[in-house]
Amino acid sequence: MATGLQMASLAISAAGTGFGIIQAQQQANMQAAQAQQQIDMAAQQRAQQAQMANRQALLQQQGAAKAEQQQKLAYYKNVDNINAGLNRTFVAEQAKVKEARDKAAFKSQAILAKSIGTQGSILAAGQSGQSVGLMSLDADRQAGFATAQQEASIRSAELQGQISMDVATDQAKSATNRAFSQLSAPTQAPVLDPYGMQGLV
Repeated sequence: MATGLQMASLAISAAGTGFGIIQAQQQANMQAAQAQQQIDMAAQQRAQQAQMANRQALLQQQGAAKAEQQQKLAYYKNVDNINAGLNRTFVAEQAKVKEARDKAAFKSQAILAKSIGTQGSILAAGQSGQSVGLMSLDADRQAGFATAQQEASIRSAELQGQISMDVATDQAKSATNRAFSQLSAPTQAPVLDPYGMQGLV
C-alpha cells in the first residue's frame, strides 16, 4: 500500500514536472516570439525612417538641381548680354573711326581744291620769276601740312577706338569671370540609406 501511494505521488509529481516544463517551454516560446516581434517592429520603423530620410534627401537634391539649372541659365543670359554690349561697343568705335576717315577725306579734298585754286591764282596773276615758284611751293607746303594733320587725326581716332575696344574687352572678361565665380558647385547625388531603398524606385 505504501508503495502504491509512493507511486501515485511520484506520478503526480512527474505529471506536475512535465506540466511545468511544458508551461516553461510555452512561456519561453512566447517571450521569443515577443522579442522577435519587437525586433521586426524596430526594423520596420528603422526602414520607414530611412525611407523618409531618403525621400527628403532626394527632394532636396532635386530642388538644388533645379536651382543650379536656373542659375546656369541666368549666367548664360548674363554672358550673352555682356557679349552683346561688347559688340555694340565695337560697332560704335568702328563707326567713330569711319566717321573720322570720311571727315578727313572731305577735308583733304577741300585742301587739295584750295591748293589748286591758290596755285591757279598765282599763275593767273601773270607774274614771273623766282617769287612765283616760291609762292607755288608755299601753297603745296600748306596743303601738305593740312593733309598730314588729317592723316594724324585718322590715326588718333583709330588708336582711341582700339583703346576703347580693348578696355571694353577687358571689362567684358572681368564681368564674365565675376558671373562665373558666383555659380554654385555642381549638385551631388545624395548618399541614401540602404535600409530605406524599398519603395523609392
